[in-house]
Amino acid sequence: MGRSSESSIVTKCAQIMDVLSQSRGPMAFSEIVAQTGFVKSSCHRILAVLQGEDLVEYDKASRTYKTGTRLHNWARSAWRRIDLQQIASGVMLRLGDETGMNVALSVLDGDTILYLRTVDQMPVRYAAHPGDHAPLHCTAAGKVFLANMAQSRRDALLGALRYDRFTEFTKVTAQDVAAEFPAILRSGYGMAVQEEYLPVIGIAAPIWNAQDQVTACLNVWTMSDLATAPQVESQAQRVIAAARQISRQMGWQAG
Repeated sequence: MGRSSESSIVTKCAQIMDVLSQSRGPMAFSEIVAQTGFVKSSCHRILAVLQGEDLVEYDKASRTYKTGTRLHNWARSAWRRIDLQQIASGVMLRLGDETGMNVALSVLDGDTILYLRTVDQMPVRYAAHPGDHAPLHCTAAGKVFLANMAQSRRDALLGALRYDRFTEFTKVTAQDVAAEFPAILRSGYGMAVQEEYLPVIGIAAPIWNAQDQVTACLNVWTMSDLATAPQVESQAQRVIAAARQISRQMGWQAG
């Protein structure tokens, strides 16, 4: 019963957002009621909920409603991700050709990394696909994201993570993971050597946005029977250069 009620509220919220987002300008309450077909009391209640979540703004002077800042932030974030993938595409293809390794583009998604795009030089069952998630504590990209976070956010996240042991080389404490951060910040890249999957070695570099924040990671990885950790690490400057090329196209200006 509760589930049905919640579903109904979500549906009504979505209908109002559809109406407001498709309107050419702010809308009066009566216009929203007319276009949604909701009874006035229900419409008023849903609008109040949406206002509380910054999804709708109400202008007292004109007595009209329009889409709120939270929705606009979602839209900008979605466009940035689309732009990022388009910008990174050619760079990733070249990096794959130059290194002979698999290449991945990822963003931070809560307490995991989310793969946006991949280029596979070798199709293996360990290969990530767009839409896949991976842990932070045992991936090269995850370590780079953590190392470059503000300390308060990083400490909170490190305290909340699950440190699952995937291989004998997985670091399973916040202290052991954090011990790598100074070297990552100093060198500009992070590594994961057989930590998530025993046959996999990877290296990652940060992608910066115009606000000088790490917005994504670019990484290359290969199988341990094809290259040693030092051989993978020898590609570090190439990966960093590729990540910086994408960063500059995203508006980043090197300090």
